[in-house]
Amino acid sequence: MTTNKTIREPAREIPVIAETDVIVAGGGVAGIAAAVAAARNGAKTLLIERYGCLGGTMSGVPMKWVGGYNPEVHGGIVRELVEAARREKGVIREFYIPTVNGSMVGIYVDALKKITLDMIETAKVQLLLHAWAVEAIMDEGGKKLRGIIIESKSGRQAVLGKMIIDATGDGDIAALAKFPYEKGRPGDGKTQPMTAYGPRMLNVDTEKLLTFLQSYKKANPKDLMECDISLPNFTFGGFSDLLAKARKNGDIYLDYNALWVNCNHESRSVEIDGSFVPNVDGTNVFDLTHAETDSIKQVSSFEGFARKYLAGFEKSCRTDRGGFSIGVRETRRIMGQYVITEEDVAGGRSFPDGICRNTTAMDVHSPDGTQSWTPARCYEIPFRCLVPRESVNLLVAGRCVSTTHRALASVRFIPPCIGTGEAAGVAAAMAAADGIPIEKLDTQLLREKLKKQGVIL
Repeated sequence: MTTNKTIREPAREIPVIAETDVIVAGGGVAGIAAAVAAARNGAKTLLIERYGCLGGTMSGVPMKWVGGYNPEVHGGIVRELVEAARREKGVIREFYIPTVNGSMVGIYVDALKKITLDMIETAKVQLLLHAWAVEAIMDEGGKKLRGIIIESKSGRQAVLGKMIIDATGDGDIAALAKFPYEKGRPGDGKTQPMTAYGPRMLNVDTEKLLTFLQSYKKANPKDLMECDISLPNFTFGGFSDLLAKARKNGDIYLDYNALWVNCNHESRSVEIDGSFVPNVDGTNVFDLTHAETDSIKQVSSFEGFARKYLAGFEKSCRTDRGGFSIGVRETRRIMGQYVITEEDVAGGRSFPDGICRNTTAMDVHSPDGTQSWTPARCYEIPFRCLVPRESVNLLVAGRCVSTTHRALASVRFIPPCIGTGEAAGVAAAMAAADGIPIEKLDTQLLREKLKKQGVIL
């Protein structure tokens, strides 16, 4: 559909609608943590989000899981979020996955939206929804950002700030500001595939299903992984043999070797997940369109697969899980003053400027259709990963921080995304208050402030 034609857009005056200390672009979990942390540390803060609610992937896909959560190493705002969900009875279920080396804490989407909104409002963060950051406003030297331009139903507008935090997930602001980035794996640049969550089935005979799964695992020990069987819940993943048979028979629209079956005995409900859209670029609108439409076809075929190839679904019915966006694992990784590597993750490396810790395994979904887990020892993420090279007042947070392709497979999980966001927010507030470039920031003072906020270092 692309052509070589161009048009010339006429120059126009753009109204400045806000001037603030800290601007956070992106209202996913990293952006929420960044905005809350900046405001709690005295900065006048504006949070900009393109959708109509906060939570990012957790709300929009809806992923819902705080994946790889380890209370011994994850403190601060991520622990605050989990504990608030428990208090509000917003936790669906919790279970431990050995391959990821952490617990999965499922949070109802409505509960997540309300909890994060309460955090934002209590911290007195100014919130702007349905606004998309489309341009970086640079000074004449091209290193310092004056602010960003947004597009919305109100038209094209500008916001100015002393410090900018890019929590867009895709590193949009950093890329617009011409800071260097990498994308995908070495060699061919392909990124991890995208995923949408499948259907929830009600009125499932979960006892019959569990018996079938245990029997199948006994007969196919290498084909099925039992993640958790702490009744009333159980989770299994795999089914490559059944999927191959279903593909041959035309009974499933999925070119991947695994599905996940998450069951709840008490509610007699089952969630079926495992869509797989490889060879797509999350910063390309045509690729995103293909990913969205292809994933719809995939998840629509899961119900028929379950009825024909599993057991217990004879009298079941399907219910809508909601969600409004494909799940994107990887796009731009903004190259920072340090690039965290797979050796850092696997070796449990610490850093003098470490700002959060993590134990989540490197969960690599290959574009070639395979999935692998490389264990992680408890490692730290250094503050330098949040600072784009030659940046004066821009920080990044979330899955666009400075890592290698494989290291990102650990850093992209929810707890470290929140951790990098919290650190970016505190650092931005400090730099804005002192009127200093980010390279002059006292990282030891930053660490002390994070510890006082409950971050475990």
